Formats: sequence, structure tokens, C-alpha cells
Amino acid sequence: MDRQIVCFGIPAFEIAVARLHDPSLSTRPLAIAPLNTSRACLREVSSEAEQAGLGIGMSVEQARRVCPSLHVLSPDPSRVRTAEECLLQVVRRYAPVWEPVQPGSFVMDLTGTGRLFGPASDVAAKVQHEVLAQYRLDGVAGVGSNKLVAQTAATLIQPSELYDIRPGSEPVFMAPLSVHTLPGLQRPCMRQVLSRLDDLNLDSLGDVAESPVDALELALGDYAGQLSRWAQGIDSLPVLPLAIQPGLEETVLLEPDEIDDPVLTGRLLDALQRLCRTLRSQRRVCGRLSLTIRYSDHLEVTKHERVAPETCWECDLSSVVLSLFQNCMRRRIRLRAMILSMAGLAGYAEQGVLFDARPLEEQRKQDRARKLSVALDNLHARFGEQIIRYGRSS
Repeated sequence: MDRQIVCFGIPAFEIAVARLHDPSLSTRPLAIAPLNTSRACLREVSSEAEQAGLGIGMSVEQARRVCPSLHVLSPDPSRVRTAEECLLQVVRRYAPVWEPVQPGSFVMDLTGTGRLFGPASDVAAKVQHEVLAQYRLDGVAGVGSNKLVAQTAATLIQPSELYDIRPGSEPVFMAPLSVHTLPGLQRPCMRQVLSRLDDLNLDSLGDVAESPVDALELALGDYAGQLSRWAQGIDSLPVLPLAIQPGLEETVLLEPDEIDDPVLTGRLLDALQRLCRTLRSQRRVCGRLSLTIRYSDHLEVTKHERVAPETCWECDLSSVVLSLFQNCMRRRIRLRAMILSMAGLAGYAEQGVLFDARPLEEQRKQDRARKLSVALDNLHARFGEQIIRYGRSS
């Protein structure tokens, strides 16, 4: 049985949501960017801003020179989460399995639901209609036999449009598209791959698909086989359901780029403290930590580590974070950003342990550390985020 995959999304989702709340923004060139740093880059742009020559990743300073009428909005995560939940109320009615792609965009696996709802293209049209009617958000929908084709199709159309790629026609659909169209090549760490493809004059996916894999391996190494399959529209990855408990994430933007270990670890421990404070406020514990570092040359390195037993305390997690940092920092090149993530989250109950095999002094030390964390939580709640921060040792 051919899979039936739909990618539904709202283009420039954060901007669309902002315009719902403030209709006066409906025709202005808009962008979303953090405004708390002079080196902020645009993370989302409206169609009017694109027509003026702006693009994602451009610095705010440069964007304002190119388009003086640009209106820049700060990200509003709370508003975005609320709007996403509205979309999901529609998506869940039709899709037994769905996966978030990015804010306001979801991949739905409708395989086997034909008797209930009809063909996947009909379901995609229903989702578009219901979201527009109920929430005034105009979406696109790509339909295909796998995630890659459905996502690619959705990026090629305008709001209210639907693009249905029939099974068997994937190579013909992919062939004329630019290599820059592939969703998997948009990450900063893949820029070298795109640059190498340009050097080889492989401009379209058809060019890549027709190239011998052996020749691609000489130029691209381990990426060659995967890229060749993508260029032919082949993708076996399943639609992965969202974990019951979403993860938490803290991004540390470094300005200027930084290479000093004590400064970097201090900023990381600040981020860890904020994440742990959020965990405790939600009565949850963390079972997995991830750290991504982004070098000034755009290369990214990510490391993961399981946490056992699960915990919400800095005194238990700080050594894990520092270990991740040491494992990531294999190049003496300045860092531009660090992203600390928590996953495997679960609820917890505050209850005592009947028997603790650790030495008494170690137990007391941990108790003191936890009481200190609670005291810091209270200080932050009363006086604000900047009242106490991790410092660097001399």
C-alpha cells in the first residue's frame, strides 16, 4: 500500500498570527527577529519583505538599510503556541499520526484512513478550509507518498493552494527543482554541501539524480547516497508522533563570538538554571540532555546524554552539561551560539526515599544544593532574571 502523507502549514506562521492580532500590519513589510541583541538576524519575513529583497538570516541592521519601511516584531512564543494548538484541533480530527515540522507546519500520515475520510488530497483540502473558516489562517498543503515529497510540494505553492504528487511521479516532480529546494539542505551545517554542488554545476535535483553515486561520494562523502535518494524523491522516514511531553530548550546567543571556556560554561550553567527552574514550576523531571554548539564558521556539533535517575536539580545536571560541553568543543574556534535542550520529560512526586545508599555527607551536600536552588527560584521570581547569575572563576 502506498503511503499517503500530507504536509499542511501556514507560510510565515508567526507573521500570520501577529497580523491576526493587529490587522494594521496586514500590508506592511514585516519580519520576526529577537531585538535584545545588535547582531539579531531575521528568522521569518513576510511576502512584502521578500519582494523588497529581504531574506531569512539577514541581519536586522542590513534589512533596515535595504527596506527602511520594515517593521520588526519580537518573537512571541506564547502566542505562537496558542495558535498552534488551534491548528492541531483540526489536524487531530483527521490524522492518527502527525509530526510537527516547524511552527505552524505539520506532516500527517493518512495511510489507511481512506474509508473514513476519503483520499488524502480531499482531507488536505478539508483541513485548509476548516483552518481558514475557524481561525482565519490561510494554509498550503502538499500531498505525496512520503514526507520529503509532501514537504517539498508544500514549499512551492501559495496560501490556499494544494499540490498533489501522485505515487510513481516523484522523480519527474523532483527533477527540475533547484537543489536549494530540499528541506534537509536548509540547515547552516549543510552550506558546505550546497557550495560543493555549485562547484560541480549540479544545479537541479535531476542533475544530482543522474550523477553516479560513486562520483558523488568522491565529492560529498557520506552525504552522497542520501542526497541521491532525495533527488529521486525517495524517503523512507516514518512520520514520528510528537512525544507526550514536549521538551524544553534554551538558546545562548554569544555577542561577540566567544572562545573562553569559563565564559561559555558560565553562560551554559545560567541556561541550565533557567531550564531547571521551569521544570520545577511544571513539576517535571528531565531524562535526557542535548547540547548543540554553533561555531563562527556555521559548523554545528550536537551531543546527547541520558540522565539517570531523572531529575530537575542543577546539582544533579551541571556535571552532565559540562561533560557535553567538553565533548562538543573539539575545535579551538569561536562559538556563535549554544543550544541546551531537555527531553524525556515526565511528571514527578515529591516524596522521600526509604533507603539512600550514599554517604551521609553526600546526602547533606545535595540537600543543601537543592535548598539553595529553591531559594534562588524565589529570588528570581521576586526580583527578576538578572538578580543572580553564574560567574567565572579567576
